[in-house]
Amino acid sequence: MTNALESSQQEDQVLLLDSVPHPADDAAEPFIVASDRRVILAYPIAESDFERFGPFDPDDDPFCTVLFPDTTFHRLGPPGEHDMQIHPLASQGLAAFSVHEVINSSLVEELSAVSSPELTRRHFVITFQQSTFECVASDYTVVGVYGAAEIASREAFALVR
Repeated sequence: MTNALESSQQEDQVLLLDSVPHPADDAAEPFIVASDRRVILAYPIAESDFERFGPFDPDDDPFCTVLFPDTTFHRLGPPGEHDMQIHPLASQGLAAFSVHEVINSSLVEELSAVSSPELTRRHFVITFQQSTFECVASDYTVVGVYGAAEIASREAFALVR
């Protein structure tokens, strides 16, 4: 009976998302703008993505904004790059300075028990130098990639109104 129970349980699978800019590996911090059901995450993008998401001027400090609609859970906090191994998904391939989706998410399963069942839920994890962002939402959209944090901030606030 135990084996049948164990085999029926879903296991978290971490996949890298290449359609979203990778976070920069410098000290610039991400920030969140949120309303009741929408979360917008803004963060500096990795220099390796400048060409793919640019062009940018040499003095730009590119930030992207990612919208997560119909959010039922989000958090920004530890662990960071140096203690990533303590994250429960580390053994499943969670990597520093990357954007991930968790398939067969145990967190989504947990949240489904206490929230409306008609929404599709997806679990996203974005890792930074000092922190990790996690979100359960219906989808994600890269709203834009901008030349500076101030522009990304203005756009993020406009999206939650």
